[in-house]
Amino acid sequence: MAGGRAGTYDDAPIVSAGRRGSHATPRGQGFSWVLGWTIVGSLLPGSGLLAAGRRRTGGFVLGLTGAGLVALSWAALEGDPLDRVQSLVVEPGRLMIATVAIAVVAVIWVLSIVITHTQLRREASLGTGQRLFSTVVVLALTTAVALPAYQLGRYALIGRDLVDTVFQDRVDAETSSVLADSALADPWAGTPRVNVLLIGSDAGEDRVGIRPDTMIVASVDTHTGNTVLFSLPRNLEMVPFPLGTPGNNAWPNGFNCGDVCLLNAVWTWAEGPDSGYDDFRNPGLAATEDAIEGATGLKIDTYAMLNLKGFAEFVNAIGGLTVNVRERLPIGGDSNPASPIYRTATGGWIEIGDKQHLDGYHALWFARSRWASDDYHRMQRQRCVIAAFVGQVDPVTVALQFPKLAKAAKRNITTGIPLSDLDAWVDLSKRVQGGRVTSLPFTRQVVDVAHPDFDRVHELVERSISSSEQATTPKPKPGKAKTAKPANPNKAQDVKSVC
Repeated sequence: MAGGRAGTYDDAPIVSAGRRGSHATPRGQGFSWVLGWTIVGSLLPGSGLLAAGRRRTGGFVLGLTGAGLVALSWAALEGDPLDRVQSLVVEPGRLMIATVAIAVVAVIWVLSIVITHTQLRREASLGTGQRLFSTVVVLALTTAVALPAYQLGRYALIGRDLVDTVFQDRVDAETSSVLADSALADPWAGTPRVNVLLIGSDAGEDRVGIRPDTMIVASVDTHTGNTVLFSLPRNLEMVPFPLGTPGNNAWPNGFNCGDVCLLNAVWTWAEGPDSGYDDFRNPGLAATEDAIEGATGLKIDTYAMLNLKGFAEFVNAIGGLTVNVRERLPIGGDSNPASPIYRTATGGWIEIGDKQHLDGYHALWFARSRWASDDYHRMQRQRCVIAAFVGQVDPVTVALQFPKLAKAAKRNITTGIPLSDLDAWVDLSKRVQGGRVTSLPFTRQVVDVAHPDFDRVHELVERSISSSEQATTPKPKPGKAKTAKPANPNKAQDVKSVC
């Protein structure tokens, strides 16, 4: 042949028909042909086998590949792909099926790459260096399939373990409620508003039992996602219990036994003898919910409790939180004037400044520090932390840091949301992200914690909810910014405006 030696093609000798077999292509093939079709066969399983002359096997594998691509295209184009992923990750059974399916597909894919390359090499004569290089390429291709499959399967198993650990099959009817029909297209259609008690617990190793350090009621409009956060001071006294509850039977005139009968002491009292909550599955939580229902006039539908020591783990897992620090805050110290470390920043300071990016340790002290100011300023900072989570945590961050987040959640979160309703709650959380979040803290400017007017508190709660239901998410207007007016302490304010 012109330009080369007779009887050669692509720098490789022609392979005899006897060596190539009955399914071989009609001419000898070389290294670039083997390598090229190995790569193509990896991207489109079955095509490499067809090139090697294995028409039946190649056609079958190619048909499976085509069917898989059609199914994936349908899943991507029919409806919202994120909704499909959501329905998968909240169901342990589906996660297990997904794990098995991922493993099966990965094994078939890897075998297809290996068999394709083996069959292609039968049709060519390769040198020692070419065989070694092609083997390295095959290892790289199979690794490129196996590693992502392993990670996907690992994520699926972690998610299954997380859902099984945090969310229960049966709900405790004394502290939570179940949706009427979570299988409806809009499971919230018959539930216009839902009230969730958010508890930050201080359950350290040096403490007996659980002490609610933070208590916030999130009242959510299930249609718009608009949410009002009602922050309750832990030192609120004379809290009333709803009629008919064990707390009301024990304290018909409110939880009143002096300075020790504060709102955050209800939990401990209820777990003691003769409280009336003795037969409850979780007496402290049930009594605390009753007390907060009496204080706010809202029916608590469920709860979510976070151990504050685990809060730092969450913040570190998502890469930190960006907040505005309005006051110089100490790390460490004590709020008790009799303490030897009173007004001593034993761990340094969090300095004043806008858009400060805090790691978990500093974000926890931003939310907890109180002796430099008071509980009411701390309540405001805690609402700002919630707003930062809502605004800054996105699906990409969750996906990338999922193992760390799942580990932190398993160890530090408890909730009354039943597994059967989890899909609906995930959908509601997306509505909240698109809605408007306002907050009303019951500070000393709003309520006298020692002699509170709970009728007034109920009125402010109702007014704030009514305003939230009528509100729309504000859009920024072009032009010169106006000077902010002083906030009315009796009205719920947009969380971003106070942060």
